[in-house]
Amino acid sequence: MAQQPFNILIAEAIRHHEAGRLEEADAAYRLALVEAPTHPAILHNLGLLAVSRGDRHAAIAWFDQVIAAHPGYFPAHLSRASALQELGMADAALASLAAVVANEPDHYEAHRRLGFLYLARHDRGRALDHWARTYELRRGSDAPPLAEPPGGVSLAKLRHDIEQFHYLAAQRPRDPRFPSLARAYESVAASLANAPSPLAAAKQGLLGDDFNRAIFAADAPEIADGAVTAHPDAERIVAQVGLDGVAWFDDLLTPQALASLRRYLLESTIWHDFSHIEGFVASYLQEGLACPLLLQIIDEIRARFAPLLAEHPLSQAWAFKGLQAQSAIDAHADDAAYSINFWITPDEANLDPESGGLRVCRAEPPKEWKIKDYATDRAQVAAFLKKNGESTTQIPYKANRAVLFRSRLFHHSASPTFDTSYEHHRINITLLFGR
Repeated sequence: MAQQPFNILIAEAIRHHEAGRLEEADAAYRLALVEAPTHPAILHNLGLLAVSRGDRHAAIAWFDQVIAAHPGYFPAHLSRASALQELGMADAALASLAAVVANEPDHYEAHRRLGFLYLARHDRGRALDHWARTYELRRGSDAPPLAEPPGGVSLAKLRHDIEQFHYLAAQRPRDPRFPSLARAYESVAASLANAPSPLAAAKQGLLGDDFNRAIFAADAPEIADGAVTAHPDAERIVAQVGLDGVAWFDDLLTPQALASLRRYLLESTIWHDFSHIEGFVASYLQEGLACPLLLQIIDEIRARFAPLLAEHPLSQAWAFKGLQAQSAIDAHADDAAYSINFWITPDEANLDPESGGLRVCRAEPPKEWKIKDYATDRAQVAAFLKKNGESTTQIPYKANRAVLFRSRLFHHSASPTFDTSYEHHRINITLLFGR
């Protein structure tokens, strides 16, 4: 049988690969490799096939072949870093990611992952540098135009930003930007229905180039004397998590740290995600949440609860702000080993002091259940929670109260009812450790 033309072999290999037919894809790639032994995409895809089979050592060998022949082929460096991280080889993964940004200085994902790796090494300065770069790449003045979300712009997001601009105007009366921005946003908000709506060109022009971008960031420096309270009962907390899967405690942060972090989250225009969960805006480390103080807090929490967290570096962090009185997050599990959730909004904002916190089901879900996204398998999760209702711990809301639990446990908001003024929006911060 005559050899198929090279481009047909490649197309066939990719077709098999995308359909999950790994053996057929492997055979087609290898045939193509006979004609082009150092072709970077073929070698790289053979490495990806090895990853799909779970053989990360073989994958790294393929990626090394690519890099030896094409040192500037950054996808191979990125894939190599992923495989190394899965093998627990963090230092080597860091070197591979550094090679990505050496070849592609504006590679968003490489900078994002370098932030986590440097934080795991307690190098908060470098971690912050990389997350500052991701924020600039995505939301900075030189970033490419932001695509409007498929569902349109949320009126709740516009109203939140208007409230924030008025708040900033009151805090900084000499800065003319914030009253001007508030007026422009109010003009657009007045013409929108309650549902998310696409913005016509004229409305986009009123919002200007600053819409949903980095406009202002408050100072949140590290605190010389420490940001996390020295908990004398840390051993008890760790033991309780080991026994029940969940423990909660008060006074996580020092008063100075709590006030500074709260000011950062009230003033900084970092609440860019308004489509993840209805009724909320959110912020992430790589999009403005990272600041010197928060990274210090993360580092100190990991040290304070070292028996649980020393072997589990931070894998993600976010802040969610409820925009409605009863904004609640449905039951879900986190894709991590351990989670810490804590609240920073003053207690007087909570109109129901007996609730408003978190419910955690201590019953472990079946091991075969995979952690999926927030909106997946809600009916199945609801049935599980109903069956295991007696195993649910309710933690009432309190500012500066923290909940430490195994991430795989299902948890959800405990019927919040909060005042809706700007300073009283319910803000929770979640830190995920490990995988």
